Amino acid sequence: MNAIAQKSTLDYFTSGNKKFKSGKYSEAIKDYDEVLKQDPEHVVTITNRGVAKDRLLDYRGAIEDFTKAIALDEKHVAAWTSRGLSKYNLRDYRGAISDYNKAVELSPKQAKTYNNRGLARYGLKDYQGALTDYNRAVTLNPKYAEALYNRGAPKYNLGDKTGACADWAKAKALGVREAEQYLRNYCK
Repeated sequence: MNAIAQKSTLDYFTSGNKKFKSGKYSEAIKDYDEVLKQDPEHVVTITNRGVAKDRLLDYRGAIEDFTKAIALDEKHVAAWTSRGLSKYNLRDYRGAISDYNKAVELSPKQAKTYNNRGLARYGLKDYQGALTDYNRAVTLNPKYAEALYNRGAPKYNLGDKTGACADWAKAKALGVREAEQYLRNYCK
């Protein structure tokens, strides 16, 4: 690849990332497509394009991109976690858990992966498994508001109303607005 092509590839990649960050997902995808015309095996670009597709609710298209990225680099954790989320969004909870398991194996200290796997387990009504994952997420990041909020539901379903209400109260204090409704409805 000559220097001009490399620069334009970097320009498209940078431009795509800026558009993504400003919520212009369709425009970001066009820039990522330009990168991939010149460098079709650029795993990060393929993954970023997949995330943009996910944000546009094109979960199947996103999964295709993540699967391609994984085929190119089976240790690319972001592709595993992102594919897990797209599968979760399609209510393929078992498929999501499988991808999150691989992500945990590759990178066991990412709280978000445990939180998301907890969501998938909760979707299967595996409340104890969900609770275990949320506990791990909160252990890794004690101020992880979303994990605290999510952990309340399996605690409640397992009969620990006091623990559920405590988690929702912490989540509310950390800025999760949805927690207030749970506190009102379940924690009188």
